[in-house]
Amino acid sequence: MLTRDDMIREHRARSGSLPALVLVYSVLLSTLALSASAIL
Repeated sequence: MLTRDDMIREHRARSGSLPALVLVYSVLLSTLALSASAIL
């Protein structure tokens, strides 16, 4: 399983485009929010 840093590193290796990086972060944040709401 990839860690967040690994995902960011892989993404930067493929493309340094900002929109894609924002997309990656939004996916991570939404996943964290969903897991947090599921726990709470």
